[in-house]
Amino acid sequence: MNIFNIHLEFNREKLYHAIDKRIAEKEAGYVCVCDSSVLTRTHNEPAYRDVVNGAFVNSCDGSSVCAMAHRLYGGKLESVNGPEIFSKYTRQSLKQVILGNTEEIVQKVRKMLRDKGVSDDHIHHIDLPFCRVDDFDYKEISMQIKEMDYDIIWVSLGNPKQEIFMSKMLPYLNKGVMFGIGAALNFCVGDLSMPKFHVGSLRFIWLTRLFEDPIRQIKMNWAILKAFPGIYREEKRHLKK
Repeated sequence: MNIFNIHLEFNREKLYHAIDKRIAEKEAGYVCVCDSSVLTRTHNEPAYRDVVNGAFVNSCDGSSVCAMAHRLYGGKLESVNGPEIFSKYTRQSLKQVILGNTEEIVQKVRKMLRDKGVSDDHIHHIDLPFCRVDDFDYKEISMQIKEMDYDIIWVSLGNPKQEIFMSKMLPYLNKGVMFGIGAALNFCVGDLSMPKFHVGSLRFIWLTRLFEDPIRQIKMNWAILKAFPGIYREEKRHLKK
């Protein structure tokens, strides 16, 4: 669905079909998992919007984004978040690598899989240096990925860095689906808490994270609150046309 000047897939079945097809055909590409922060940034930064639109499919990872889209267009719209996507594919035996995050978190992912009776032999980790997104050695990283012939590449750098990273990495790959997965690993292993309360489809993940990382979250949520009315009005004008 083309909405808010980007393409978002609000149908879970179609989302997974697009991903599974790309993996089966052994083609390269990337998936952006778009929450309200990503949407706000695409609204404010055209270059970043182009990066997100360079994905072959984008998941709506934001109940507030989904609710706003439903108010405009109606219909059954679904948000599919990063932890769900990560949990679904890490249980499969596809060869996978995690780029970024920490070795400690990766080991917790391995333990989580073993505790669920799933082998972790297909999960690997490539540590990335702490640097600006323009300063990564994309050719060298791609050589490591190609050598191990990975089907899935989890990029855990946080937005907007991970989306820009994937767009810059794509020309170096001949196969492998990249996911900009952010903190999904941390949610999956319990380092960040999923909220236990909700109102309808609204899950209030942002509120949980506010208590765990207040300074960063206050800045981010203030930017979202300022941008959302304009995003809504702009889409409503497009709808009337």
